[in-house]
Amino acid sequence: MKEFLKKLFLEILINAIIIICIYYLWNWLMTDLLSAKKISIFESWGLRALVQFLTYNIDYERNK
Repeated sequence: MKEFLKKLFLEILINAIIIICIYYLWNWLMTDLLSAKKISIFESWGLRALVQFLTYNIDYERNK
């Protein structure tokens, strides 16, 4: 149980760092390069989830 909580905390921490990086990079670069609007932290979480869903690859051969 303790190992599971460590892995869960690590996963949450890594995702939080990635979401914060997306938030700051988008608001810093995209507003100047493409005149895009600034996004909130929740919108950056949505972008992270969308990219993860679109790039998720299931290896069917490995599961057989």
